[in-house]
Amino acid sequence: MGITPAIRDFLVRLDDLVDAHAWPGLDREVVTVGAGDAAVLVRLPHAHDHARDVELVVDDREVTVTYGPEHVSFSGSGGRVEALRFVEMLGDGRVQLRVRRGPLWTTMSSYRDGLARPFRRTRMPWPNLRPRTVVLPFGFA
Repeated sequence: MGITPAIRDFLVRLDDLVDAHAWPGLDREVVTVGAGDAAVLVRLPHAHDHARDVELVVDDREVTVTYGPEHVSFSGSGGRVEALRFVEMLGDGRVQLRVRRGPLWTTMSSYRDGLARPFRRTRMPWPNLRPRTVVLPFGFA
C-alpha cells in the first residue's frame, strides 16, 4: 500500500511548516520520512541533542506526535491541523516535559507557553529506585 492522498497532504503541509520557520536546532538535512504499510514515520532530528528529537506517525485517521517518552495523538476532523500547531509549538521551544519519577509511579506533565497548568498529564506504573524530577525542554529554536 502506498502513501494515501490524506497522508501526502499532511506531509506537504508539514514540509511547508518546517520551511516557513528558521529553526537553527533542526537538522534539516537529516529529516527522514519512512513509509510503512498503512502509516508514515517522520523524524525531525535535533542538531545537537537527540533526546529532543520529534517523531510523527501519520496514517489516514490519526497523527501521533512523540517527544521524549510522551506520545500525543490527534484525530478527528481538526486533528491534522492541531497536530501541525503542536509541531510548531515544539519547534519554537514552547513545550516542556516534566518527568517526575517516584518509587512506584512515573508522572509526565507537558506544559506549553510557560503556563502553570499542564495541558497533558500521563501517569504510568514505571517503578524507580531513585525518585527525582527532570524537566526536558523541546524545540529547535
